[in-house]
Amino acid sequence: MGKAEPMETDLLAELREWGGPAEMSAFEAVMWRAEVDPRLRSTTTSVLFLDQTPDWDRVVAGHRWVTQAVPRFRQRVVDPAFGVGNPVWVEDPDFNLDYHLRRVRLPEPGSERQFFDLAQNLAMTPFDKARSPWEATLVEGLEGGRAGYVLKLHHATSDGLGIIQLLSRVLGKQRDESDRPRPPCEERSRRAPTSTQVARQQLRNSLFALPSEAAGKVSTITRSLGRWLRDPEAAQKGREYLASAKRVLGTKPVPGSGLFKKRSLSWRFDGIEYPLTDFKAAAKAAQGSLNDVFLAGLVGGFSRYHQEMGVTLNQMPIGFPISLRTDNDPMGGNKFAGSQYAAPLDIDDPVERVRHIQRFVRDTRAEAALDIMIRMMPVVTRLPLAAITAMTADFTAAQDAQISNVPGIPYPVYMAGAEITHFWPFAPVPGCGMMIVMMSHNGRCCIGINSDRAAVTEPELLIECLRAGLDEIIALGKKR
Repeated sequence: MGKAEPMETDLLAELREWGGPAEMSAFEAVMWRAEVDPRLRSTTTSVLFLDQTPDWDRVVAGHRWVTQAVPRFRQRVVDPAFGVGNPVWVEDPDFNLDYHLRRVRLPEPGSERQFFDLAQNLAMTPFDKARSPWEATLVEGLEGGRAGYVLKLHHATSDGLGIIQLLSRVLGKQRDESDRPRPPCEERSRRAPTSTQVARQQLRNSLFALPSEAAGKVSTITRSLGRWLRDPEAAQKGREYLASAKRVLGTKPVPGSGLFKKRSLSWRFDGIEYPLTDFKAAAKAAQGSLNDVFLAGLVGGFSRYHQEMGVTLNQMPIGFPISLRTDNDPMGGNKFAGSQYAAPLDIDDPVERVRHIQRFVRDTRAEAALDIMIRMMPVVTRLPLAAITAMTADFTAAQDAQISNVPGIPYPVYMAGAEITHFWPFAPVPGCGMMIVMMSHNGRCCIGINSDRAAVTEPELLIECLRAGLDEIIALGKKR
């Protein structure tokens, strides 16, 4: 193969760095370790519909190329002994693509419900933590000659935005894919380090870095104190951050709904689809963002569900992430802050619900200490494991629902000659009642609902109510 073109070189460089540093962030470490409580498993599941059954040999070849181009997919996690540091990603000398890539067939003609049932069972199966935490399954036999694809990935690897960054670079932009740039050959490790070896290395690094870190911290504190004494504006910003941190940490969720209070280990996948143009028209009519009208529609749906179940509830605790990514952050990994919203179920006017959401989001984004939980994670990771799981469970269990909106790929993409027609995102339910994520894909908005079966006892009714609430919002754009 001749000299790589600049664009090919840039692509391979991006993929090589996908996932970030070898050592997990403190936030990712908490997600990884909290799974000692099985209710807190953090498995993200992408469920894709394909317009035809792809060629299996091409599917295998494409996945082999990805595992060669993206080192993170050949790596497993080693947790250092004695809790010395954060878990680290290391190359798995026993990596076997045949284990991670599977192929199954539904009884024909396989329906969408059968496919979702299969995907939710795959998602509930815990990862083998002695291996790289991802699995991919091609599902054949769907009605109409279609096929499906399920990608399981541990959330400590990446959030939704990072997954889209990856897929937008590895999926084909045409049905007949051109040759991919060849990843450089790298020497493979014959043996992975043990947890004791990782702990010893992290301890050694910490000891060597201790004097300079201490000096740096002292210097930083000294400079900050000096700046605060000399510059009243800097001192005011410091006081504002502390006040903001007090507000963020002091925010308590409203009491949860009695309908959603139970928790279990069982998940259920459902999906709702709308054209992206409908959401954009509704957002324009309501003078809000796409995310504003999405949330407002869901809140209206929750209100309907409670009415149908004969329960009166004025507020419901909902969490949703706010991305803290910048253009300089590496692809993959996780960088977002959580917010807790007292969703108003007693506001009938959909436009007024949009205004309520806008005010909350505006005030939340204005908090200087929005990132305070991420800053505190290094301290949290030093706590006993039982304390970590208890804190995580208390935080997530207090939320009836978590909701997210992830911009997807806005153009057609292909896998081994088959077009991906639908991209259903199913985020984990780490102790909350349900997780709802909207992914926009090539003009479609695919809304994936992952609900805890104990929390949502009437899933068909819930989907009906959520659809009615979204229809009410969509209707705003059709009145213009």
